[in-house]
Amino acid sequence: MDTHRQRHYRILFAILLVLMTLPGVLMFVPATRGKPLFGIPPLPDKKRTPIMLYLGSHDRDERLVKQSVGGCNHAVRFYNELNYRLFKYSAAPKLIIGQDDYFYENVYVDEYQGKDFSGDDVIRNNLIKFKELQDSLHHQGTELLLVFEPGKARCMPEYLPKRCRKGAQTNYDSYTHLAKELGVRMLDLNAWFQSIIANEPYPLYSRHGIHWTTYGMWCAADTLQRFIEQECHTALPSFRHVGDSLSTINKDLDFDLEPPMNLLSELPHEKLCFPVMEPQPVTGSRPRALVIADSYVWSLWNHGILQQWFDQPEFWYYNLSLYPHIWDPTAYYIDKRTLPEVLRRKDVILLMITDANLKDFGWHCVEEIQKALYD
Repeated sequence: MDTHRQRHYRILFAILLVLMTLPGVLMFVPATRGKPLFGIPPLPDKKRTPIMLYLGSHDRDERLVKQSVGGCNHAVRFYNELNYRLFKYSAAPKLIIGQDDYFYENVYVDEYQGKDFSGDDVIRNNLIKFKELQDSLHHQGTELLLVFEPGKARCMPEYLPKRCRKGAQTNYDSYTHLAKELGVRMLDLNAWFQSIIANEPYPLYSRHGIHWTTYGMWCAADTLQRFIEQECHTALPSFRHVGDSLSTINKDLDFDLEPPMNLLSELPHEKLCFPVMEPQPVTGSRPRALVIADSYVWSLWNHGILQQWFDQPEFWYYNLSLYPHIWDPTAYYIDKRTLPEVLRRKDVILLMITDANLKDFGWHCVEEIQKALYD
């Protein structure tokens, strides 16, 4: 009896030993890891040894081991799937899951609740400096224009978690109110989105996205073009609406909060509209533009809209890096020593900013332009 029991123990021990060592063995078979995880940059490849598996000498080796063991990506996705399905929770950074499975990003919710409110004195001071620079550049023949981009939390607050109540004082409310009071030339796409979102035939925001949909982007582009033409007294080359394509496939930024969740399977998507637009021939000269903006302008650039409107436009992402090279570490930072020459070449400067970024209004561009012009 004891011999029979010992045999069972040995078999059980052997099974456990195989299960414990199998991931380490499979680390030398890359195909077993599964589909790469979104947002996890691959580490530089280095020789993997069994000693490294058990005795990671430092954090880099430990991270490399975790990303190399067999089935690691499958395990992460399975864990995330369980959390999402059972508890409506996601480990994705910044993601907030609202009612009816609507996704939000925490910085937009914080602004909506007034958690990052800068204070009226700071906001007024920022806008006074902006207005002074706007008037000064106008007299020199360059138009500085302010565009408030929309935010999902403000445009679709009905799906926010019940705990997320609107704050009494927010950056967006104060900036738009004081900008009107000071006579700043601006376009408030946020307020415009809020006024039309209920009556549009297609969503301006998707259930699982944080940026405007492709349809919403084209709606905003049409309004933005007319605003620039009015303020700059010029006609910009336009696009012709050829037709519409309806799809549930993520083609641009329409479902951009889903990939960071790293789930096992794709979530069901609502059918969105992807307008088919044809650029019209460019005739005559076009204004030269510098666009200082956040990620909302990615789609305007990726669809060639800025390139159609302007002559050799530059898009300074967060006033820090030159889009679309923002992921190239060798070309990341903009050399601000060239700013005086850049300003001399530009007819239009657009500062485009969504409500979540108003806590960092302009990303110091106003002060830098003033210094470049007058210092």
